[in-house]
Amino acid sequence: MKTVLVAEDRDSSRELLSIVLSAAGYRVVLAVDGEDALARMKETPVDIVILDIHMPRLDGFGVLRQLRADPAYSRIPVIALTASAMAGDRDSVIAAGFSEYISKPVNMSLLRREVARLLENGQ
Repeated sequence: MKTVLVAEDRDSSRELLSIVLSAAGYRVVLAVDGEDALARMKETPVDIVILDIHMPRLDGFGVLRQLRADPAYSRIPVIALTASAMAGDRDSVIAAGFSEYISKPVNMSLLRREVARLLENGQ
């Protein structure tokens, strides 16, 4: 069973993502912010990470920078979730090193497809 880490500061969003991904057959590890996400990854190996971009303490970009700089985590696919869906946002998120970009409100069938695709392709 593949493990998905979800880092999202909104309780309701985090729980919904957990329910949807668990129902799709994934083991889900939850984090309330970026620092929590990094700590949980040290405790539990994960296959893919879903990061809210705007979180307290350490945002999604900060988490991504640390993951990409660490050889143990540098190849893990990372999906960015953001409510900032302006023209050019997707390009800047992908250029920063995220594997995929999904805008909020999250289309759950799209999220499931992208998680499956990235896990299948290994990035």
